[in-house]
Amino acid sequence: MPVIGNFVFASCEKSELTQPVVAEPCVEQTANPAGRSYNADSVVPYTCTTKHCGFLPLSTKNYWVYQDSLFVDGAFLKVQLDTLRFTNTFKSLPDGLVWWQGNLEVGLPGTLFANDSAFYSINDRLFVPDVKDAKKEYSLFPGDSVRYLASFEDAAAQGRSLKVTGTYKTPAGSFADYLYFEKNARNYRKDQVYFKPGIGVLKYVQEKAPMGTRELKVQQISTLVAWHIE
Repeated sequence: MPVIGNFVFASCEKSELTQPVVAEPCVEQTANPAGRSYNADSVVPYTCTTKHCGFLPLSTKNYWVYQDSLFVDGAFLKVQLDTLRFTNTFKSLPDGLVWWQGNLEVGLPGTLFANDSAFYSINDRLFVPDVKDAKKEYSLFPGDSVRYLASFEDAAAQGRSLKVTGTYKTPAGSFADYLYFEKNARNYRKDQVYFKPGIGVLKYVQEKAPMGTRELKVQQISTLVAWHIE
């Protein structure tokens, strides 16, 4: 069968030719800072111009949009859209690690480092603000489930992690083989995080007991509706 079409030949300058787009390289992170301590003045503001790939892809260009359902001690308040970004970065000078600070609470540490299989928090030591301590928060793990000690600042909690082989559906898409993390301080607070490695938090549920009570009430439900990772 003959192919019929129109062909147009035109001259062009070399500068007009489309150049291939070269993707910005992604820097792998493999350090494990769990258990390290830093003098507060050795963790300094730092402008990071690279992107870090791994358990949680991090770049100033990445963002995650969440539908946040907000409650006041179990009573529904409102629904709003919020965008998680990591635009502030810090460097711990003793080991040269870059720590990323988020602008939104979705179950992740406020300031974190992520390697290829876990993410870590860095916080002022309780009652010793001149020292910052790093600890592992959530990670990949052997087997299908694991339990461990955790905490909410100065409140002890039990941690639980599960590997889920099913599919979790969100307005942002369907995600298979995700992780479920739970942190539970009885009669005080319970956090649930549905997390897809390489993508981020799919859903976050926070429950807290109102002041003077021991019964948990939902405070926040955040669901991923869109995301952009470069």
